[in-house]
Amino acid sequence: MLLEPSAEDVWLVSEKDGQPVGVAYFAPEKMTRGTWNLYFIAVLPGSQKKGVGATMVEHIAGMLSERGERLLLVETAGLDDFDYVRRFYQSHEFVPTAMIPNFYDDGVDKVIFTRSLT
Repeated sequence: MLLEPSAEDVWLVSEKDGQPVGVAYFAPEKMTRGTWNLYFIAVLPGSQKKGVGATMVEHIAGMLSERGERLLLVETAGLDDFDYVRRFYQSHEFVPTAMIPNFYDDGVDKVIFTRSLT
């Protein structure tokens, strides 16, 4: 199910047997042409590691690519606990592009990934 509350913000809900199992939120990056920011993907614990997140990422990238968009960004924390998140994005064609030290807190870096949509 695709919900679009405005022309800019997009919410994508993944369902199984009529029940939501995942949600993603993405929107165009302000003051850019064709750059979008994937703010989050969340999947219920019982549905994790079953391809829900992967399907959502690929659907988002495909949808944006078809619309002629250029770039998809995602960010995450540089903590060891987020290694699996960074590996997930890298396995879906995202490239680590930038790191801002101490962004979220002292010792908690912001890691930015990009994926070309062209």
